[in-house]
Amino acid sequence: MPQRVNLDAMIPRADLAEIDVETSLENFGNFPINNLEEYSSIRRVLRKPDFQRETNHWTPEQVLSFILSFLDNELIPSLILWKSESFIFVIDGAHRLSALRAWMEDDYGDGSISSSFYKSAISSEQQRIARRVRNLVESKVGRFSQLKAIHDNNSPTDDIPKKRRAQRLFTRSIHLQWVQGTAEVAETSFFKINSQGTPLDDTEKFLLEKRRKPFSIAARAIVRAGSGHKYWSNFSNETQALVEDAALGLFKLLFAPEEKQPIKTLDLPLGGSSSPVDALSLIIELLLITDDHTQKISDASRYSDDADGAETLRMLKKCTKVLSAITSNASGSLGLHPVVYFYNDRGKHSRFMFLGIVKLFTRKLFENDKHFFRRFTSVRRAVEDIIIDNKSLIGIILQNTSKGMRNDRVENLMRFFIRKAESGENISIEEAVAAVGGKGRIIDITAAQAPTEFSQETKSAAYIKSAIQNALRCPICKGLLDPTKSVSYDHGIPLREGGRGDLENCVLVHPYCNTAVKQ
Repeated sequence: MPQRVNLDAMIPRADLAEIDVETSLENFGNFPINNLEEYSSIRRVLRKPDFQRETNHWTPEQVLSFILSFLDNELIPSLILWKSESFIFVIDGAHRLSALRAWMEDDYGDGSISSSFYKSAISSEQQRIARRVRNLVESKVGRFSQLKAIHDNNSPTDDIPKKRRAQRLFTRSIHLQWVQGTAEVAETSFFKINSQGTPLDDTEKFLLEKRRKPFSIAARAIVRAGSGHKYWSNFSNETQALVEDAALGLFKLLFAPEEKQPIKTLDLPLGGSSSPVDALSLIIELLLITDDHTQKISDASRYSDDADGAETLRMLKKCTKVLSAITSNASGSLGLHPVVYFYNDRGKHSRFMFLGIVKLFTRKLFENDKHFFRRFTSVRRAVEDIIIDNKSLIGIILQNTSKGMRNDRVENLMRFFIRKAESGENISIEEAVAAVGGKGRIIDITAAQAPTEFSQETKSAAYIKSAIQNALRCPICKGLLDPTKSVSYDHGIPLREGGRGDLENCVLVHPYCNTAVKQ
């Protein structure tokens, strides 16, 4: 997947409708780069609509290309702005202006502006991408401060192309178009514009349309660990703090540690990549499943807008309860190992395995089906062996299933695996396909000739295959342990039988096995 540069901190957000009146302020026809300088009166009132997607869809090459286009006098599409009484809103062109300001501030998602915006919670992936775009820009263009010094005759140079670009720095401007009318007109214009050119993807469109719903606010909060733009700023200060704390906790449950390829550790995140482009759709569906396991995305319209944050907090708490029961150090947590349950045979996170298994355990958790959890634990070692041995089969079944049905297929497949583990029977491919409602035969076609070089996926698969053979196991259920996320320290000889708290009597087990099985 291409790397994306996070420029979201470069232009703040505000509510279009905060003052919903037609303005009589004069418009201007062009946008020179000095409008983005620190003390510019224009920059101080420049805003993005609060519902606009994150400014993180350009690759390093696109950022470089735009800066070069600006400096080399190439054709640039017009910016489209709308003016309220308080702010100037960027209806179209946020990536263009953000790229220029990032260059001016030397902040491609890792500088002081971004650090303040994200409360210093900048991932190593975001830092790596920022360094890459900085190196690209500096090698092909140079820093803004360098060109400015040449322009101001403070730094003479014999580099003719750089001198020409420096001369254009403050003479080049971007043409403007203005939306006339109210905030409602501006919002309608935004959606029309973004249905053309580089259109909004389904998740972005869904978030914009449902932006005041509790799951949308909660998803935005989780994906940025409670930092970034506060889509929850209309709530009371106390509620805002609770939302941010809950979102940070869920971010850590889902995305810590940061996913890296190829895999060189079994300590993997439950939710895969934390990149907002990948993570938002997963988080939305997760929130809906953990709120009501019978729901699908199409049921989201039943939620009312959240005016005070109560519903957002409720959804965050329910999601935390489910994930903590699945993998955490909380008492009674099953401690499901991500590499077994949530990753495919090539070491790639499978959102459908994750969501389908979460759906099954959410259902049983809120039905208070204690018998199911005991059944599962009694055959957990066998279930995990079945999953590991049949990941290729799971992948093929999912590939031959429509996206809307994949979570249900995984849930049904898990039920089937548990039944097979209880009976001790071998897995039949035809029977597995039938168990999830499929028909026909599955033929696994492998390449006749492998490439000469090892791919990232092959390296990941090789590491997992080797490491999982020597991974820690719970001595009670014999299932795999993930001690960095979910472990309980058990007295091998119980206290009531004279067991001591010394090293020889300390045993690592799943929290559930310690509290619900052994007791």
